[in-house]
Amino acid sequence: KRLGVQPIYAPAPVVRESVLKEYPQMAQWLQPVFASLDEKTLQQLNASIAVEGLDAKKVAADYLKQKG
Repeated sequence: KRLGVQPIYAPAPVVRESVLKEYPQMAQWLQPVFASLDEKTLQQLNASIAVEGLDAKKVAADYLKQKG
């Protein structure tokens, strides 16, 4: 039974504590990327993959290159 529920897009980075200890600046590196992933952007990226059939790795790489 379909309820018409819309997914909630709230991505969060998951990093091992040992990696964060080795690279404490990682949080600063990841913050702008995750801040740019608003609901509209995530829907567009997901549509590129799910609807258009584009490769997920390529979609992600292109997005990151676009954001610099």
